[in-house]
Amino acid sequence: MLPRSGSNVEDALKQVADIHAQVARSSFFRGYRAEIAVGQAGLALVTTSLEAYCWASIDAQMHALIWLAVAAACALASLVDLALRWPSLPRPSARIATSQLLPALAVGVAIAPLLWGQAELLPGIWTMLFGVGLLSSAPYLPGPIRILGLFYVTAGTVMAHAAGAGLSSPWPMGLTYGAGQLVAAAILREIPHVPTEGASPPNQTMHHPDD
Repeated sequence: MLPRSGSNVEDALKQVADIHAQVARSSFFRGYRAEIAVGQAGLALVTTSLEAYCWASIDAQMHALIWLAVAAACALASLVDLALRWPSLPRPSARIATSQLLPALAVGVAIAPLLWGQAELLPGIWTMLFGVGLLSSAPYLPGPIRILGLFYVTAGTVMAHAAGAGLSSPWPMGLTYGAGQLVAAAILREIPHVPTEGASPPNQTMHHPDD
């Protein structure tokens, strides 16, 4: 009698845990796609390779302008892809996730004119701000995105300090974003599929302890 009742309680608790896990998975923001992240990584690596080829003729301001253009291209690709799929995305998580990331990106654009005389610092600062944006969006993305955000913050800090010390190279920016976005693609691929609206929900029948 008692063992059977205890077993039913355990089954009920397990089903509650399964439902909770499914709700958590369904709250993930699916607006960022792995394919876009791979393309962004490729653009970063190609850009830094081209810079390395003619690095002697590129000054700090030109370097900043190049990466500002790369960032704009990456943002445009993400926004176009997001706009095309917006009607199918869960609205609360879509609004919140994007609103968490956008302020950090806006600050990055706003400080560019203020630091243009020290343009060598901008790539590192932009990298830090991108990491902060990822950390702000972390509640709506898979857990490992926090590690990636910390990676960007740490790498950006090192890049800014190195630039301030007079070290100059095209590789840190490209390798940081190339590797980072490839990792982001792997993380985004781990977001489980959730049936779209109108699909039949999975059977989550709760058993009564007396059954």
